Amino acid sequence: MQALHGIRVIDVSRVVAGPFCTYQLALMGADVIKIEEPGKGDPVRWSASGTDSRFRDIGMATTFLPQNSNKRSITLDLRKEEGKAIFRQLVQGADVVVENFRAGVMDGLGLGYNALLEINPKLIFCSLTGYGQHQPKGQHRAYDGLIQAASGMMTMVGTKDTGPLKVGPVIVDYTTGLVGAYAIGMALLQRHQTGKGQYIDVSMLNTALTMMSAIIVDYKCTGHEPSLEAQRTATRSATSGYYETADGKLAITAIEDHQAKRLMNTLGIGHLLGDPRFADPEERMQHRSELTAEISKVLATRTSEEWEDILSDAGVPCSLIRTIPEILNHPQVAGHGLLHTFPNLESTRSDVTVVGAAFKFEHDGPAVTSPPPTVGQHADEVLKELGYNSEQIEALRGNGVI
Repeated sequence: MQALHGIRVIDVSRVVAGPFCTYQLALMGADVIKIEEPGKGDPVRWSASGTDSRFRDIGMATTFLPQNSNKRSITLDLRKEEGKAIFRQLVQGADVVVENFRAGVMDGLGLGYNALLEINPKLIFCSLTGYGQHQPKGQHRAYDGLIQAASGMMTMVGTKDTGPLKVGPVIVDYTTGLVGAYAIGMALLQRHQTGKGQYIDVSMLNTALTMMSAIIVDYKCTGHEPSLEAQRTATRSATSGYYETADGKLAITAIEDHQAKRLMNTLGIGHLLGDPRFADPEERMQHRSELTAEISKVLATRTSEEWEDILSDAGVPCSLIRTIPEILNHPQVAGHGLLHTFPNLESTRSDVTVVGAAFKFEHDGPAVTSPPPTVGQHADEVLKELGYNSEQIEALRGNGVI
């Protein structure tokens, strides 16, 4: 039995961070009911961010698909009293509510934590916002790229020529979702011990800052402001960076002294360790450019793939810089269960591959069991579970409630 079997989650979140949070719960067996707006659905269904408009045109954009498997979808207009009444019915039998509207929106609808706690005292209510519930910018809208800018993250990506750059993937959205799922898991454990519900306030900005913990601590301790680090790893190691090989670039992170020595010995330049400029880590940093020139001279004699094998076998952390197709086809990923493909999915008339959880259990672990739903696909099913009959459901549909 999966860890969250029997746990019901009402997911009234949209776009990425919230849905990715509830997706993590669904992977572990939670019954996630996704609440979408009638006639529109989750706005990311129609996002132009994907590279193929065919998916966007049918409301299954490739930016929607990654975080919505294993869920049931129902449309519900929470601005109408009938919609609010159905939502409250769902909450009565739920364990968790997840939302990512601007601070105060759910309270304004009369569906905030305190209101719902009256009908379900054991409820766990998780809010994910850009800046937190009670902070100065709590009412402001936020997206991943905006938080990368606001948090200072962009000031460490790029070069002096490019200036600050955004990290490609929406890493703040996804990490915020993981933080939310972790917090909910802890709250469920706490409820098991105390019998009490919990309110969880997850901030994208705080998430981004925790992702930069080492950089923040260094700045607070030393007063040294971080700068653009795109061309080398963010460590004080003269043997970490991105080096040219015979056919491309190789990433090496020989951070520890013994790793640096292994690197230099494997490259056949171990004699330089007797040179005062390269004798210890501090001296190597002082003469980084000279050491990089010596390392690059040798690396240019073989391909990245050859060096990856040679250096890895010697205990030097390194990797060639792979493309997405290359890593997905690599034995490290292919066939190891991270990816799940729904063949010839009816809603998209094509194969759809999604990414599962980043961890495994020995038994009853995370699993992808059902494809991302179409808008309101499970409305009748869910409402019948609440006691509505077919005629009542059709009336709600006719009135635009669902």
